[in-house]
Amino acid sequence: MLTRLLLCFAIACSVSFSLANAQLTSGISGPVVNEGKRAAGYRAAYDPDVNGLAQRIHYDHALNDKFLLRGVAQARKTSRSDLDFDFFQAELRWQLTPDSADWQQGLRFDVRIRDDDRPGLVAAHWMHQVQLAASVRVRFAAIISSDIGSDARDGIFLQTRGDLGWRLAGSVDVGAELYNSYGAVDDILPLERASHLAGPFVSLPLTNSLNLRTSALLGLTEASPDVTFRLFLTQDF
Repeated sequence: MLTRLLLCFAIACSVSFSLANAQLTSGISGPVVNEGKRAAGYRAAYDPDVNGLAQRIHYDHALNDKFLLRGVAQARKTSRSDLDFDFFQAELRWQLTPDSADWQQGLRFDVRIRDDDRPGLVAAHWMHQVQLAASVRVRFAAIISSDIGSDARDGIFLQTRGDLGWRLAGSVDVGAELYNSYGAVDDILPLERASHLAGPFVSLPLTNSLNLRTSALLGLTEASPDVTFRLFLTQDF
């Protein structure tokens, strides 16, 4: 199965696109940590308006039934390279509620580093997951972040994210997701200058251990990209 994942990654890397902006490859993390979890992932996000492509790989390793570590490496297409380093990020996820809870909560802490004198980032996520019915669940996260290092912006920045998923037959999930970025907490941006994205997703198993998720995010404001197409592959071990 790992061979299939690497093959998909190689094919995607070979596709030629021009200069990329900051396409959104991150998702909406759930707070639940499964003991023994080991997984690798590949993600790609494409903005057709600027022919922009961002790609990332990550690896998950659960330390126990409460804490999970993830390492992320992202690349993007730039004027210098078809696959230019964008950032490396380390994440720690902490499940706060018992496994039996219908309303799960957790925290996630991120540290991101970049090169070329671009600022890094530290962030904290407050994550929620509610099981509304046997086949319906909702996730929501509030995120605060701050730039660190060279050319760091002043202030603490706020985002929210959420999705609603419905489980169909054959372990297929369909639903919708929403991403909101408000700017600095002490200077919230007006609606037309803030980034707000929403769109549908479909997630389905390709094998017993390999999962595919596709989605399209549509811009809801003038400051948002018009549309971003995304593909996520996750291989469990």
